[in-house]
Amino acid sequence: MSTSIKELKSVNLASFTIIMTAIAVLFSIISSIAIVIGIGIASPGSIGVSLYLIPTIIVGTFMYTIYNAFCEGFLFNIISKKVNTIKLAFADEKELIKVSTTQTAIIIAMIITIQVILIYLASSFILPLLLSSIMQTLMFSGQEMIAYSIYQILMLISQPMIIAMIIFGTFIISFVFVLLGTYIYNILANTGRGAVFNLTKEDNMTAIESIDTLKLGIVFAVVGGVLNLISALITLISGGEILSFLINVIVGFISLFIYGILIAIFYNFLAPKLGKIKLELIDQ
Repeated sequence: MSTSIKELKSVNLASFTIIMTAIAVLFSIISSIAIVIGIGIASPGSIGVSLYLIPTIIVGTFMYTIYNAFCEGFLFNIISKKVNTIKLAFADEKELIKVSTTQTAIIIAMIITIQVILIYLASSFILPLLLSSIMQTLMFSGQEMIAYSIYQILMLISQPMIIAMIIFGTFIISFVFVLLGTYIYNILANTGRGAVFNLTKEDNMTAIESIDTLKLGIVFAVVGGVLNLISALITLISGGEILSFLINVIVGFISLFIYGILIAIFYNFLAPKLGKIKLELIDQ
């Protein structure tokens, strides 16, 4: 078995944004239909109205994912030039057997934190107008206490100290969880259960031709499941119920396994039609 070390220098924004958006739209179609069916079972009389949820969810997912995927790729390409790049180890040019831990955690935490800042800046213009309208409606309807509570919340979250705590907390939490996730992945990959990709060279880029479905499902189930277990334990220690803890852990493992498999299936289906994700991988 030959091992190669590569640096992930950048991602192709167009291919990354298109594929990630298409995958998210497929998930939104499935989830919106499931929601409508659930509403129909719970309240058969509401099935006609709930049908409008399907295009709303799909269009909303489409618009948000275009922004989010492009933003993630764009920020990664910028940050990777300023910070140490993510290093990846492949076995036989296919199986991802190791991911650099600290560099990955720093870069992803920075991307998430910047996105939170951007969302906050955007919401600082829109949210006050929205809340002002809601407060006026509540005042006219005699709900002064609720309106006053909303005002207090608005004033609280607009405090510079609260904003700084949210930004700092986002970075720390993201860094810790990504660091743990990469450690867990590396342990899993050492047992021969790492994610497997079919990679091909296209000019100076590396294209992901396909993804092994079962392997990716196992990765999502183990890595995401362990992180979910840690979160559930924190909730349990904080006063949560043992039954909720068990349900959360079991459902988390199963749903993440299915989610990982579906991502691989969707990617393998969409990549030949919409274009494969292309990465700039530099040999070490």
